[in-house]
Amino acid sequence: MSNLYAHLLNAFLLTIVFIMFLRRVAPELRLVDLPDPRKQHEGAVPLCGGLSIFTAFMLTAIGFSDEMRIPWNMEVGLVLLVLVGAADDRWRLSARSRLCAELAAAIILVAFASNSQINLGTIITENPWLLSSLAGAILSVFFLVGTVNAFNMLDGIDGLAGASAAAALFWLALFSVHSGDGALALQELTVLAAVIGFLVFNMRHPWRPRASVFMGDAGSVMLGAVLAIAVIRLANGENGIPFATLLWVLAVPIVDTLSLIARRTMARRSPFSADRQHLHHLLVDMGVSHARAAGVLTAATVVCGGVGYIGLIAGVRDGVMAFGLLVPFFAHTAFVIFANGHIVPATRGRVGQQPQTFPSILGEKR
Repeated sequence: MSNLYAHLLNAFLLTIVFIMFLRRVAPELRLVDLPDPRKQHEGAVPLCGGLSIFTAFMLTAIGFSDEMRIPWNMEVGLVLLVLVGAADDRWRLSARSRLCAELAAAIILVAFASNSQINLGTIITENPWLLSSLAGAILSVFFLVGTVNAFNMLDGIDGLAGASAAAALFWLALFSVHSGDGALALQELTVLAAVIGFLVFNMRHPWRPRASVFMGDAGSVMLGAVLAIAVIRLANGENGIPFATLLWVLAVPIVDTLSLIARRTMARRSPFSADRQHLHHLLVDMGVSHARAAGVLTAATVVCGGVGYIGLIAGVRDGVMAFGLLVPFFAHTAFVIFANGHIVPATRGRVGQQPQTFPSILGEKR
């Protein structure tokens, strides 16, 4: 247990040290985020949070015992995603380039896993329904890429992506302990400690009116991948936790992303075109402060993750857990309809157009 505390403290402190160093050199490296009509922050903010989280996690992992080591394919896949995310922060890569890199990383993460059978639970039959290795691998690749982009889109206001990732990591660590996967729990808790170190600089509070660093695409895609990897690993095999139960942990970003893609497609726009229709944008445009909007959506992630974990512990039927996911979906839909009916057009994104759209990018920036 003392080793666990040491690992967590190392990850937390290393993240702080790296952020304090990288934010000094970020302007020279052009790793800064500049405001535009949709990005309502002030000045050039360093995009070094994600790089710091990842570096702290990987350095801390060097001290893991042999049985707790991070699989090599996870290391390679995460390195690829972080490099592409950092390159996008610096040069704004094309949507196609980013998607190809994300698919390559997802394939590396999935193809070299020991088993790709995904447990869908007892939704249809009394026995667990296992996808074949091929079908499971295909689902895993799409789920990985989707979660990566969902978390990238979630990174829209100070503290939101980091706090939501922290909440999800907490619940997934409990799922991992329940499944007896100590190595995965250690990895999740270490990333959680690193994220908390980042939130010291990113979360708004009375003593910090705005974030001093952002995580950037390097951080959002890495965190999305870590969460997706954990879900896939926990749902693996006949004794795995049913996939739908684990989806509760990521219900908020997944539902928001799917809803946006559907609405943009119905409006005959690219699914990846940027606008101010995310949950956090709608809350802010309704007059909710950034800090409170981040708190509300993080609380929603905490509640949804708790539903999934309590449902597992209480033995709730897999079908109930699966169809129960319609509740956050309909709640999201109802809120979007309500919000769009109560936002004054002139205040939407501080411009006098409704809706306001922006250049198409894969994985939107704040």
